[in-house]
Amino acid sequence: MIRQLSRFLAVAGIFLLVACASNSEPKEKEVVVINPDDPHERINRKTYAFNRGVDTYISSPLATVYQFVLPDLVSGTIANFFTNLKEPRTVINDALQGKERPAGEDFERFVINSLLGLGGLIDVASYAEIEYHEEDFSQTMAVWGVPRGEYVVIPVLGPSSYRGIPGKIVDAAASPVSYLVWPIQVLDLLNSRSNADQSLKFIDEAAVDPYLFMRASYIQWRDYQISEGANAETDILLPELNDSFDDEDLDLLDDDLDINL
Repeated sequence: MIRQLSRFLAVAGIFLLVACASNSEPKEKEVVVINPDDPHERINRKTYAFNRGVDTYISSPLATVYQFVLPDLVSGTIANFFTNLKEPRTVINDALQGKERPAGEDFERFVINSLLGLGGLIDVASYAEIEYHEEDFSQTMAVWGVPRGEYVVIPVLGPSSYRGIPGKIVDAAASPVSYLVWPIQVLDLLNSRSNADQSLKFIDEAAVDPYLFMRASYIQWRDYQISEGANAETDILLPELNDSFDDEDLDLLDDDLDINL
């Protein structure tokens, strides 16, 4: 009996030593690839997921009702109105960037559409072939040499960067919409979400990883806007897509990027 117990203890000791030895071996560390543009990817992905939830259960249903209730002619008129309200902001940023000719054209657009277009409801300036530009304070800071900084996703507002955060604050302060009554502000939000509907659906359905798709789209499109195509490629290089989408779908997304981003 004592011999059997001794053998049992000896065998158990051997197994215990082997187990301890195996546990003491250093485990291989997981290799985590950090994108230099997006070192906060873990937090950004959580914020992105939150924003998608808000859009799925609040913004998207409201935009669907908006599109159902208002005919295309009326929604187009509303879009013209809010686009015209952005013109003073664009004129100011044109001037801050030293763009004299665009500043003159944008000021002319604002005056013509405000007076002849019934407060901007009708885009008369486009019929007169006066070119439309869109400038914001983030682009102005880029022209001044302020670096873009790291990519961030802001709750509710979406993709941005370190440079884009103060840009959004200044743009909001310079926008006439910020000083209107809240129903008009809500209408502006619904109009913006409705205009971005096709591109958002494309991203959700086509992209293998919608987060990476949105990040690449935002960074490359903003670089393209800032350089006005001088230092950026004409085609936006995007992450992997599902096989069921073609070049025609990408052209549609490219047309909507300036609305969504």
